[in-house]
Amino acid sequence: MRHHANFFINRLVTEWLKNGKLIIACDLDDTIIPYNEEIKDHCKKVVDLILECQNEGIIFIINTARSKRQLENAKKQVEDLGIQVHGVNQMHEEWGREYGINGKVYANIFLDDRGGLMENYQILETAYHIVRQERK
Repeated sequence: MRHHANFFINRLVTEWLKNGKLIIACDLDDTIIPYNEEIKDHCKKVVDLILECQNEGIIFIINTARSKRQLENAKKQVEDLGIQVHGVNQMHEEWGREYGINGKVYANIFLDDRGGLMENYQILETAYHIVRQERK
C-alpha cells in the first residue's frame, strides 16, 4: 500500500504498521542532548518527536560513540528526558533477530547530527502523523 509519495516516508510507515513498532537508533550529543548551545532548540524538537512516537510503539536504541564507562550515565540522561531506552549500542532482546552484528545495530531510522538529522526528523515526523491517522 502506498501511504506517501516519498519512498523513504512510505517505507517507514509500511514497516511501522506491519511490525507494530519502529526501531529508532539515536545518537546523543547534539542530537537529543545539546552539546553546542546553538543547537539546543533542534535537540528539544527531536526529543519531543521521540516522546510522541513512543505512543505509537517504538524500540529506542542509543547509538553513541561515548566510552563504555559513560554508557550508564548516557542511558540515565535519556531516561531523564522521558524516553524509554531499550538498548545502548546493541539490540534489545525483544527484537529476537540476528541483527546488530559487527558493531552496527539495526534500525528503521537513524537520528544523528552527523547524518542528516533534520531530514530524518522530517521523515520520522511525517511517518508518525500518517501512522497515527492510519491507526484511528
